[in-house]
Amino acid sequence: MSDPLFAQAKKDQFLGEAYFVRALSYFDLARGWGGVQLILTPTRLPGDHSGIKRSSLADTYAQVLSDLNKAETLLTATTNRNRATRKTVWALKARYFLYQQQWDSAASNASRIIDDAANYKLLAPYSAFFAGNAVATAESVFEIAYSVSFKNGHYNWWLPPALGGRREWAPNTQLVSLLNDAAVGGGRSALIAQTAPPGNLWYGKLYYRTPTGTDPAYLIRVAELYLIRAEARARLDQLEAALADINAVRARAGIAPAAAGTQQALLLAIENERQLEFAFEGDRWFNLVRTGRVAAVLGLNDSNRYRFPIPADELLADKDLEPNPGY
Repeated sequence: MSDPLFAQAKKDQFLGEAYFVRALSYFDLARGWGGVQLILTPTRLPGDHSGIKRSSLADTYAQVLSDLNKAETLLTATTNRNRATRKTVWALKARYFLYQQQWDSAASNASRIIDDAANYKLLAPYSAFFAGNAVATAESVFEIAYSVSFKNGHYNWWLPPALGGRREWAPNTQLVSLLNDAAVGGGRSALIAQTAPPGNLWYGKLYYRTPTGTDPAYLIRVAELYLIRAEARARLDQLEAALADINAVRARAGIAPAAAGTQQALLLAIENERQLEFAFEGDRWFNLVRTGRVAAVLGLNDSNRYRFPIPADELLADKDLEPNPGY
């Protein structure tokens, strides 16, 4: 747009935000479905992008990094928990480089957020980032905001009928046991509660704001940056530094420091912390796939199932879209 009233700084902000959102979208597509069709120009007519085949996983991830690099040059290093800034780019880069096993880059980008203690920190107790209708706290690097006119419907799926929900999603017995173990879950037991007898139903409490539906959706939290850096440091044999990072997360949860003394013990401790720290934030499956631990932990040996199936309606709508193997 050439309108002189549309300042260049605002153009850069909008374009940088768009590159970031596209990077985040393709990152999640890649880790969920593998290589996907890369659509990099506007769709103005129905046939504009016909004939496009799926790209390789490597090329899809390469597009993510390209978009993040562009976003980084366009955005400013301000703090905004609901819109992309250069700091948000650094946080997503830390996650991206962890998935690419580029440990130095993962650690350095995580450090950029962790070291900005004036704006980002682990809040205590654990529930402080979500309880009491909290939004946009110092714990959040990036969260999606909702309102009474643009609701987050997760409370409907997590809360039991007695609290106005349908409870179609619920923590399993193993997770309930771990969260309620004071030595393991600590303050993270605030993520769950149980209805009164005779129901005695365990349910998740991360999303609870009914009927307003104003719960944020947490996309990147400071705790993840600590655990990303912990893993990167462990992979680099910086064991003491890695242990310090994981223990920062454990201390905030109100549990004793870990004493893992070997690389493998540290990596397992980080995996276990992720399971509880992000219990209802969609992290565990992707983390187990990334580390090659699905078979050992979940007993799922068919590697074709490590990718999601392409939805049937998408395959019907686009003859150039190929299904994932095994489906």
